[in-house]
Amino acid sequence: MLALGLGGSNHDFSAALVHEGGISVAIEEERLARRKYAVGVNSLANRGWRYCLDTHGARLAEVDVIVADDTLLPTCYFQFRGRTQLIRHHLAHAASAFYPSPFPEAAILVADGAGSMVDGHGVETLTLGVGHGTGIHELSKVYGTEWTTDGRHADRVYQAGDSNHSLGFLYKAVSHAIGFTLYEEGPWYLTEDGKTMGLAPYGGDRYLARFRRHLELLPEGRFALHLKGSDGLLEFLEHALDGLEGEERFARAADLAWAAQETLETALLHAARWLQRETGLTRLALAGGVALNSVANGKLLRHTPFTEVFAQPAAGDNGCAIGCAYYGYHQLVDRPRPRGPRPQTHTYLGRTHTDEELQAALAAAELPYRKVEHPARLAAALLPRGALLGWFTGGSEFGPRALGHRSILADPRRPEMKDILNSKVKHRESFRPFAPAVLAERCAEYFELDIESPFMLIVAPVREHRRAEVPAITHVDGTARVQTVTREANGSFYELVARFGELTGVPVVLNTSFNDRGEPIVETPEQALAFFGPSKLDYLFLEDYLVAHSEPELDTALAGTAG
Repeated sequence: MLALGLGGSNHDFSAALVHEGGISVAIEEERLARRKYAVGVNSLANRGWRYCLDTHGARLAEVDVIVADDTLLPTCYFQFRGRTQLIRHHLAHAASAFYPSPFPEAAILVADGAGSMVDGHGVETLTLGVGHGTGIHELSKVYGTEWTTDGRHADRVYQAGDSNHSLGFLYKAVSHAIGFTLYEEGPWYLTEDGKTMGLAPYGGDRYLARFRRHLELLPEGRFALHLKGSDGLLEFLEHALDGLEGEERFARAADLAWAAQETLETALLHAARWLQRETGLTRLALAGGVALNSVANGKLLRHTPFTEVFAQPAAGDNGCAIGCAYYGYHQLVDRPRPRGPRPQTHTYLGRTHTDEELQAALAAAELPYRKVEHPARLAAALLPRGALLGWFTGGSEFGPRALGHRSILADPRRPEMKDILNSKVKHRESFRPFAPAVLAERCAEYFELDIESPFMLIVAPVREHRRAEVPAITHVDGTARVQTVTREANGSFYELVARFGELTGVPVVLNTSFNDRGEPIVETPEQALAFFGPSKLDYLFLEDYLVAHSEPELDTALAGTAG
């Protein structure tokens, strides 16, 4: 039985295929169009669904049900509009969090910028619910008001589609005020909120009282957040950094980020604590763009009665494709969850590449390469010598995180690695942190975290006596965004981290996404090679092939004396 799901809104187009209760394949349009968030991509040319069917080896006629998020541009499903069922945006998010989770029953929290418009209420911004078996039931909601579709309201220009009472919009507005804007056209823009989260620990409470006076905590986990209007927070943000430069601008921007993070966490903790009391459950499933805030996710785990958290790894609008496919499978076709829940243990949902494809790409790149017998072991041996590695294997990850199939890897024990990667490889801001991949069975030795975090969506404190051991992945506040790896879920990447641990005594590797600033993660061998050629990476592992910039460098690596 095949269920096709389509997600996104006016960006983040994506497609996913669920087969017999599990995710078979999923892809984001940005990986195919090579434009971040697929902004400006002709939605009629949406290639994701074709990619999914081709990878699975199925024809459109063999698909039993097609479901789309009702905020998705209709042109994305124009070809089969007559057989497409639409569901609300937050229901798609909730399904993406609960159905792939390992929980037979769980509380569900969805938070984002804006979801579906609900007549008589407004636009969805927070949904609290519960999942049991194949059922999902809403318990409480927050709706955004003064929602604008054209970017103009009351003689003022706003971000089109945003509203009051939205945690996602709060964070976006602060990111925009700081200058972390990826795309902007008139009143419409997309921000890089991960930068704001990374900047927040450098800040302090200078603006917290100003932010908090706009937040009102309400019964049933709800809140009011007054952003628009003559006394709204946007009025203040418009000019908060005017005329400032250098260190003073950085300091005040960090204070804005800190206040935004604290305000978001206050509202989320309020919602989650009510949800836990109302349901009596200790398992929580998370989705929506706000669930990409891994700092807040860590606080939910440490400061509420919830003891287990599953965050959909593609928590943003792209993940709605997974939720739509699962909803079609379980609700519209009425299929049970197979033998209880079928948990999503990895995000490697893209297509794999044949050896013939790899060899063709290598020949075209005209770079020296050699086939190697144990790539994970060789990579682990090169890292302690200071090598920066590109690591490409298997199907690509679905979602914003590289989790060991499209990664750049480095030695976390070397403090200089953070600056080298930020300035010479990723070409991004110097304050931004890097994440650790750690063996799941040894995670507690290095981090204050007692559950697995396979999707790099929980920030946890680095144990104080370990911080000097892994300085390249320890953020300024002593935390890290943790990825735990297991042999079953991560295969050769687990083997690499384990071998690095054997060689160095530290079962942790620095892992960041295989892309440059502002670009999508690489999808194909050709893209990996095109990145590597002019880059400052020392070596590229392309499945079983080791690629270098020169024959002497290749010989040195294979001789075991690199660096």
